[in-house]
Amino acid sequence: MSVSAGSDSGGESVQGIYVEEEPERINRRYKHASVAVGITKYVVITVFFLFFMVMSLIYSSQISIENFRYIIKDMNLKIPTGIEEYGDIYYVADMEQNYAIYRDDFVCCSRSGLQVIDMTGKQIQNTALKYVKPRLLCSEKYMLVYDLSNTQYSIFNSFSLLHSGTLDYPISGADINDEGYYMIVSRDAEYKSSVTVYNKEMETVYKYQTNDRYIYDATLDNDGSVTLYACSARDGGTYAEIIKGNIRSDQLQTLYQNKDVMPLKAEKSGTSTVSVLCSDVLLFFSGDELVSRYSFYGRSCKRFAAGDGISALVLTSVGAGADSELLIFDTEGTVLYRGQAKSDISGLYCKNKNVYSLYTGGVQRYEINTGKTYSYSSGHEAKGLVFANNEIVLIATSSSAYPVSVYDDFKEVG
Repeated sequence: MSVSAGSDSGGESVQGIYVEEEPERINRRYKHASVAVGITKYVVITVFFLFFMVMSLIYSSQISIENFRYIIKDMNLKIPTGIEEYGDIYYVADMEQNYAIYRDDFVCCSRSGLQVIDMTGKQIQNTALKYVKPRLLCSEKYMLVYDLSNTQYSIFNSFSLLHSGTLDYPISGADINDEGYYMIVSRDAEYKSSVTVYNKEMETVYKYQTNDRYIYDATLDNDGSVTLYACSARDGGTYAEIIKGNIRSDQLQTLYQNKDVMPLKAEKSGTSTVSVLCSDVLLFFSGDELVSRYSFYGRSCKRFAAGDGISALVLTSVGAGADSELLIFDTEGTVLYRGQAKSDISGLYCKNKNVYSLYTGGVQRYEINTGKTYSYSSGHEAKGLVFANNEIVLIATSSSAYPVSVYDDFKEVG
């Protein structure tokens, strides 16, 4: 049909054309597919609902508010980026305390319990404990708290206690890796030293037992490697031994053995490097190879720390006029710095190519890249340092912790 308006002599002309279309033919194939999709949608919704109900009934004992809070915790909540965004962090005072950072939160572990507090000062967890000598270890997955020289240990996340264990004999050491595997060093009725590794479900996956060696310390890596730092007595002498194993094998390899030396403590200085403190020598390992050693020449070790590619020692001489010396090494045992240390040093820390020494009333920072020394006067009785990031350090006292800028608040020592 056509419609025309206007005249031949002029004016406006409007022309509209309308063509009547034929009725649309429905494709039967697509009609059947549409019906099938609709039915499938309702079947999936019904099956999901039934699955949710059945799983909720079966695992009702494992559904808790802590699990939901833990999910929310990982949803990119705001973390302070500047020192002005930090709040006041308070916790219960105690004579025996350990401090750490776990998932960007501040953790204080004492004889009475474990407290987790975010950087704005909000308390996330407060779990009661009755430990005599609590020790705190943190990984990317869990926190491990054990009672040194006693029999109890516990596994935590940010919000709750996940597992508790009690051994028959005292715990002498422990470690935890980022996969959630953890290791307890103790003994049992038949063996004077026993090392047990548990997986992230808290099930035993590896055990080493011996009557020939006394194990002082042990480390557990993410690849399942276990390193044992032990002492054995034979042929009228005492031998230090460092032994390497793996939770997936029953084979052991002796990395180091020396007479009349006592292993004391091992610290990871890098991804595959370890510094081992012994009674009169510091050993440097890269992988399974001993790359260097530094002798104390009759001096005693007062403080030891390692991390971020460096190791640090405070050695003290004996007798009248005794002095203390700070030594800093790279991963291969090369001396990067040596200088006088304060006699009242109470803590040593390695972080971001800096060495921090804690003493009464203040903190000193030695910067390896520039060779300069900086100092901060706390005005409080500081008990420990916790590193929120490379630019903020938290100074912990007996009942509170407060942030200090590494670069703005520390003043260069002339």
